[in-house]
Amino acid sequence: MQNNQVIRNNPFLSWRYDPTLYGKRDLRIDFLRGIAIVSMVFNHLESSSFFSAINRGHIYASAAEGFVFISGLVLGMVTLGRIDKVGFSEAMKKLLERSGKLYLTSFILMSVLGLLSIIAPGWTRPAFDFAPGSWWQILLAAATFHLAPPVIDILQLYVLLLLLSPAIFWMLRKGLWLPILAFSWSLWSIQQLHPYALSFHPLDREHPYFALAGWQILYVHGLLAGYYRTKLQELWAKIPKLPLVIGLLLIVIGSITAAHYDIQLGIWPAKFSDRVAWLAWTDRSRVGFLRLINHIGLFPLLYMIVDTFWQPLDKTLGKLLINLGQNSLYIYVVHIPVTVIWFLIPALVNGNPVVATLAQAVIVAFFWFLVKKEVLFNIIPR
Repeated sequence: MQNNQVIRNNPFLSWRYDPTLYGKRDLRIDFLRGIAIVSMVFNHLESSSFFSAINRGHIYASAAEGFVFISGLVLGMVTLGRIDKVGFSEAMKKLLERSGKLYLTSFILMSVLGLLSIIAPGWTRPAFDFAPGSWWQILLAAATFHLAPPVIDILQLYVLLLLLSPAIFWMLRKGLWLPILAFSWSLWSIQQLHPYALSFHPLDREHPYFALAGWQILYVHGLLAGYYRTKLQELWAKIPKLPLVIGLLLIVIGSITAAHYDIQLGIWPAKFSDRVAWLAWTDRSRVGFLRLINHIGLFPLLYMIVDTFWQPLDKTLGKLLINLGQNSLYIYVVHIPVTVIWFLIPALVNGNPVVATLAQAVIVAFFWFLVKKEVLFNIIPR
C-alpha cells in the first residue's frame, strides 16, 4: 500500500522498467541494441536525409561501439548461466561454434563482394570501390583477415573476440578479473602508442578500422560487467543518483560541444599540432581515450534514460526496437546487400532529403517485417 502511494506521488516511478513483468531477459538491453542497429542502418545508407542529419557527427560515439560493448555484456550474462546449466566445456564449445559461423559469414560476404568488384567495378560500393586484387588474392585475403572493407569488416573483430572469450571465462572462473583488465588496458595502450602494430594489414585499406587491440577494451569491460552483473547491481544501488547523473551529463554535453566545433564546423582545434593530437585522442579506429571517456558518460546515461522512461518508450518504439535488437546480427547481415543496392541509386545517395528519409524509414520497416516473418532464419545467423 505504501509503495502504491509513493508511485502515485511520483508518476515517474510508474514509468520505470519492472523486471518482474518480463522474465529473465532484460528488454532494456534489447531496446538499446535496437537503437544501435537503426543508427547503424542510417549511417550506412549514406544520404542527406533527416535521419542521417540527426544521427551523424554530433558526439564521439557510434553504433559500432555500442554493439561491441553490449555484445560483451550479453555474452557475460548468458554464458554465466549456460556454464551453470551445461558445464564449462560445453558452454565454451558453443562460443567457438558461433565464432566459426561468423567467420564463414564474413568470408562469404567479403568473397562475393570482392569477386563481384572484378566483374562489375563500381557495383560493390561502399565495400569496394574497385577490385582490391585478383580472384585468388581476394579469396586468400578474405580467409586470413587481410581484407577490411567498410560495412563488413566488423565481423572479423567479433570472430577474434569470440575466439579469445574462452580464455577470459576460464580466468574469470579463477577470479582473475584484475589480470584480465590489466592485459586489456595494455593492449589498448599499445594501440595508442603504436597504432595498428598488432593488426592484420589489409589489401584494400591503409589500416583496419576495427583493430582488435583497441576495440577489445569495450568488449572485455562489457563481458566483465555481464559476468559480475549481480554484484555491480548491488554497487549501483548504493551510488547517489543525482551527483552521478550530473557527472554523466557533463561528460556527454562536453562531448557534444566539442564534436560540434570539431566534426560539424571543423574550426577547433585550430592549431595544427593540437589538431593532430585531438584526432588521435578521438580516433574511432583506435578507440582514443577521449572516446572512452565519452562512453563512460554516454552508455550509463542511455541505460538510465531507458530504465526511467521505459513505459512510454516501450509503448511508442518497443515493438520496433526490441524486435530489431533481439535479432541484431540477422539485421546486420541482411542490411549489407540492401546497402550495396542503395549506393547504386544516385537519387537516394545525393537526391532529395525527403525522398531519402522516406526510403530509409521503409527499409527499417522492411527489416522489422523480415524479423516478424522469420525470413531465412534457418540460414542467416542471428
